Amino acid sequence: MLAIATFTDPRKTSLSIERERALMEKHQNLINELKKEGFEVLDVNKELKKYEAFEKGQNFGIDEKDEVFEASKFINSNEVSGIILGLWHWTESNLVTLLAKETNKPLLLYADDDISWAGTTCVTSVGASLWESAVNFYALHHVRLKGDLEKLKAWGRAVEAIAKLSKKSLLVWGAPYTLGMEHLMDDLPRLKRFIGDLLLLDQYLIVRKADSMLSDEKKRVKVEEFVDWLNKKAKVKYDNVMLTQEALRRQIAIYLAAKEIYEEYKSEVVGVSIKCQPELSEVYGVTACLIPALFPFNLDVKGEKEVIPATCEGDIKGTISSILLYYLSGKPPLFGDIKYVDDELILIANCGASSLYYARLSENPEENLRYTTIQGQCQGKSGGALTYRTPKTTLTITRLIRIDGEYYLLYFLGEGVEIGEEIEQKLKWGKQWPHTAIKNPLDKNTFLQIMGANHLSAVPGDYREELRFIAKLWGIKAINLAEKEEVKEILKI
Repeated sequence: MLAIATFTDPRKTSLSIERERALMEKHQNLINELKKEGFEVLDVNKELKKYEAFEKGQNFGIDEKDEVFEASKFINSNEVSGIILGLWHWTESNLVTLLAKETNKPLLLYADDDISWAGTTCVTSVGASLWESAVNFYALHHVRLKGDLEKLKAWGRAVEAIAKLSKKSLLVWGAPYTLGMEHLMDDLPRLKRFIGDLLLLDQYLIVRKADSMLSDEKKRVKVEEFVDWLNKKAKVKYDNVMLTQEALRRQIAIYLAAKEIYEEYKSEVVGVSIKCQPELSEVYGVTACLIPALFPFNLDVKGEKEVIPATCEGDIKGTISSILLYYLSGKPPLFGDIKYVDDELILIANCGASSLYYARLSENPEENLRYTTIQGQCQGKSGGALTYRTPKTTLTITRLIRIDGEYYLLYFLGEGVEIGEEIEQKLKWGKQWPHTAIKNPLDKNTFLQIMGANHLSAVPGDYREELRFIAKLWGIKAINLAEKEEVKEILKI
């Protein structure tokens, strides 16, 4: 929810019906624009009964400290993610500073491009006062916009995303440090700057449930139903070596077990990650590929389902990156390894599965399944990989990384590349994996130097502006990989 509060000049000698009616109209128009975009809006002036002010010879805008205290109570008693301040004309800055202090929420100072009123004067005065007073983090890191509704909406999506994430938990099966990758380790208490909490569960919980399903005749019916569903909806190519019928059943049991555990925590969990290697892939004997394939997908054997961002190898920063993109776009996020890079091309290919949405990018999930092939893995003891090639599209790519204890948010707009016969013929290792190709915004060596992980997250569309706002609100640096100067600044080259 976004709160909208319009202020005005408190000086009694400056009371102007024409001005106040103009402020009310601008205030209402802004609310209507946001509601059309799907935002839930708290109209603070309405809560203060300011629409009735004209009958009493009073101002529509907030113009005294008592009203600021009252406005703060309304904001603090609702699930408000951020506050948009309508500064269409002059107000005294201390009123806004007081609201900032009392609410301690993200702030955006907004005026339109109307030369008739002193919005520019007001935004610069209020902004300077917030910097000067620095009553809290959000006062110091407020945003100022003039007449740019699209950027305002991007800010709204950003504050909504981080507000949701700050209240939710990540569910990780298996402790990070998969295959000795230090970048999957993290300062977990410090990550609570960004997320609500972490639920770290052992993978044994999945194994025990999966074994129970496979050994119990009644429970096994669920697995058999799932096998029949996959055979009907996708292409399944058994090879009797890696992908046997029993291996697929064990992979299905792992997915169903993970889904059951998720259901216990679903009210607080917003994304999941599975360690998989080597405990499941080698010791238990099959990879957990149906988790990253079907959790972030809106269909399984039971019908339509919610999309749950999911990653592999206990990648917490990767899971946070995927969740952000999901909240911003509403689309299932792609997650995968940086499999190959040259001066022109980046190949993203997760080690067995990524969201099946990317098989066709269709809003009809059954069409995406029709373009998916399940075939033998090239690693692990047994199991199937879910194969597809993402159609050419534009993707927002992002990755939360850490260098020497400091977090950075890498991002860029990825122009899709069709994976034609020329690329396909060159694929050897992991050819069974789902592949997505995009143009490299850098040269290969600079890309390799800046990349603080071997994993990336992506969604269709352009959410660069939102990611810049998120980094600002988190107090970390955003680095657009398409801006070579930003990259050089971090690399000090």
